Amino acid sequence: MFLSYSRTDRDASIALRLALEQAGLSVFQDEDAIRSGDCWVEKLQHALKDCCAFVVLVGQDGTQRWVGAEVQAALIRHLSPHDDAERLPIFPILLSDAKPESLPPFLALFQADRWIPADPLPEKLIQAIQTHSIRINSQHVIEDRCPYLGLSAFSRNDARLFFGRRQETLEALAFLGDQSQTNPDKLQQTGGAHYTRWLQIEGNSGSGKSSLVQAGMLPMIERGALWARTGFEHWRILGPMMPGKNPLVKLAEILEQGLIDDPAKWDIDARKERLSTRESGLASTLKGFKQAGIAFLLIVDQFEELFTFADEAERKQFDALLTIALQDPDCPLFLINTVRADFLDRFEYLPRLQDIYNRHCKRYFLPAISTHGLREIIEQPARLAGLDVSEVTTAILNDASDEIGALPLVENALSILWEHRNNNRLSGEAYRQQGGLAGMLSTQADALLQRIDQVVPKGKVATLELLLRLTRINDEGRHTRQRIMLDEAIFVAGNGNDKSGKRVVEMLSGQRDITVLNTEHQNVLRLITPSKEQDQHYVDLIHETLVRARGKDEKTGKLTGYWPTFYDYIEKNRDRDLYRQQLAHESKQWQQSKGLGRLWNLKFFDLKKYRALRIPINTTESRFLAWSRRAQVTLVALLAMLVVYGTESIIWVQKHALSPDMIWTLQRFRLGYAPLPALTEKHIPSGSFNMGEQDAAFIAKLGQNEKLFGVPGKLIHTAEPFYLGKTEVTYEQYDYYVWQQYRSGNTTIPFPNTVKGGRGNQPVVNVKWFEAVAYASWLGKQINNQCRLPTEAEWEYAARAETTTAYPWGNEPGSNNANCDGCRSSSDNKESAPVGSFAENQFGLYDMSGNVWEWTCSNWRNQFDDNAQQCNDDTTDTQYRVVRGGSWHSNPDLVRVSVRTFRDPVSPDINIGFRVLCESPIE
Repeated sequence: MFLSYSRTDRDASIALRLALEQAGLSVFQDEDAIRSGDCWVEKLQHALKDCCAFVVLVGQDGTQRWVGAEVQAALIRHLSPHDDAERLPIFPILLSDAKPESLPPFLALFQADRWIPADPLPEKLIQAIQTHSIRINSQHVIEDRCPYLGLSAFSRNDARLFFGRRQETLEALAFLGDQSQTNPDKLQQTGGAHYTRWLQIEGNSGSGKSSLVQAGMLPMIERGALWARTGFEHWRILGPMMPGKNPLVKLAEILEQGLIDDPAKWDIDARKERLSTRESGLASTLKGFKQAGIAFLLIVDQFEELFTFADEAERKQFDALLTIALQDPDCPLFLINTVRADFLDRFEYLPRLQDIYNRHCKRYFLPAISTHGLREIIEQPARLAGLDVSEVTTAILNDASDEIGALPLVENALSILWEHRNNNRLSGEAYRQQGGLAGMLSTQADALLQRIDQVVPKGKVATLELLLRLTRINDEGRHTRQRIMLDEAIFVAGNGNDKSGKRVVEMLSGQRDITVLNTEHQNVLRLITPSKEQDQHYVDLIHETLVRARGKDEKTGKLTGYWPTFYDYIEKNRDRDLYRQQLAHESKQWQQSKGLGRLWNLKFFDLKKYRALRIPINTTESRFLAWSRRAQVTLVALLAMLVVYGTESIIWVQKHALSPDMIWTLQRFRLGYAPLPALTEKHIPSGSFNMGEQDAAFIAKLGQNEKLFGVPGKLIHTAEPFYLGKTEVTYEQYDYYVWQQYRSGNTTIPFPNTVKGGRGNQPVVNVKWFEAVAYASWLGKQINNQCRLPTEAEWEYAARAETTTAYPWGNEPGSNNANCDGCRSSSDNKESAPVGSFAENQFGLYDMSGNVWEWTCSNWRNQFDDNAQQCNDDTTDTQYRVVRGGSWHSNPDLVRVSVRTFRDPVSPDINIGFRVLCESPIE
């Protein structure tokens, strides 16, 4: 037999060895062979292999260091065989100063004997060792409470009830720390090629990953179980935490709670800010709290929430924080995380961790629990509570063999059967009546729905809506849980009626007062579980079995859930979670926008899909929806107005024989658009010039056409500076004028006919001289100036712009300098070009040559006289008026700056437009 002991209890161990040998037992007592040098695991396993019993002497030091390592090896040897006859019996012997509560949870399951070295060993102990008997602690330590947890996850406080996974717990623990069997006393604690600081527990939904870590591994670690492989005997446990939507906030919370003992000194916001801004924030924080011989163990449960639920920016930073801390040799951080196996393909969302995944992470896949493990789960808690489970054990094991992830179903069934127990016996008849393993969950859950529906108006729908809100729906059916705040849960369950909502939450959680948490296990079916972090209360689905598919229906081929009522509700409303995510994204985008972006990022259409979502008031989402609905009403009103105005505009356009584009133009006028001609920025200065054609060679060829080119010329002096329209008046500008006249009751002014080039920015034509004069007068009133048409002399002076050449740009027509028949532009001899299409002259004027002829206010004379400098604005005088500049279908000679001709002021022309002159300074 193998004798394990602490060096501080060496004298007692010698006495124990002598007593055992006197009883005829052969004892292996390691002195230095195993505990010195490397390969200690192999040496220890070899020693145990040759032993048929394991005795551990426990004194005041408990099972620390080497004793703990030897106990773990013995437990593995005990648990590995499937045949009880091959298991290694373990016998704890407690000295007078030993504390039973300090025993590791798995060791505490064995019957322990008190012994004083001066006394003989108990006869029953010697007989048990001699017969290789396995003695289980038969003391009934649980009274008046259920020894089964139902759908609740195991916590550290439930370690004594955690059965069926002892071997897996020990296997997983062996994956952390040194993997090369280096002597623990010589370990380089946080580094080395074979040293692992990251353990990932993987498994299917319902396999018990969280329980394995919390009720199996953590209690062992707190008793020093990792010393032999890590070199650390003492640990600061950080967590467990679930990433949730804001993993940095959760990380900040567990760091403050795990590192700072005084809650009054916690500053989670400041910690979160440091974690958010520095990728080394986690490593530097832990190094700031570093103590000799103590390591930090971070527990991250439901790691898949980083893929399914977490904010993208926080996930990215969380990824960096963990990666840097795990690679820092001066940071004694170890990580254990649990993750559902069906989410392992999402690790690409964590590129930094993925990069070190194969080198730094040990992965332990938690298999489906064995039949032997399930038997332990049924029988061992029953033993602690003095229950008779003989009627149900075989039936439950048979049903569980056909169920994937049966563990939570077994715990739930046992919890329900305990409620309906007959004295201390769990009834097989009750098990059959309630539908067996899977049927018990759906039957009990449906019964709870029915009770809620009787107490709360529309309670069934309210309950299903709340449970749906607690479900993160996956397109591939891999649904997960998601926590929400208690206030939101009450709002969703009550649809705004807090009294009803609170009652639903209380009944679902088995709590009489949901603000005062009862951490004791309740003897009623619970579908949700409340929790509290700092001052915030949360609720969560109690287990993912509630949202899992059991398999396909043989008749319909459709997936059916372990709780069909809720699973079907998820399938009917599976788009609801997507809509909620969309709403959260749109609300956040709206909240972060500024100025007009707040209006632009509202949702004007498709708000109907959000009606079914029960959004709490005073949230960003509710405010976003409220403003979106207001904007939608406003938009509908505006659209109605536009329809009315549009209809009126169509009638208007048809009545005045205008082109369809005028419909939109009229709407712009109604909305305040007021297009007016732009005048030259600087006044055109006064000065002298020779008016008329200056080229003698050209004049020699004119003959009788001299009058059309101002021959003979005349010296002209302009006495006052003036401002002139930079371009010809456009259709849009003139249409605005006519529209204003109609608004004021003057309906005698017609809209000019549209020409080939259209309206808009084309130069307006088909305007009589009298109409052009009226426009200029109106414009002067609009801009508080005296405006009119230019005289012939003013026009040519402005066109020449202090040049003496044939054209403003030189003596040759050139290419693309103007629009005429031969000016080599895209509009030549086709139609007028939009105003301002060609280069300006030195006074900043466009299109003084070609495009369209322009009215002046001077009377026509064959030869220049005083009329060239005089403005005849008598609207009753029908003398011919001068037009200047040439047009798009004139040849290049007829667009020279000297060209002139005449037209009847009462006759509009498709080639004649005008520009406006204003005399007083523009303010």
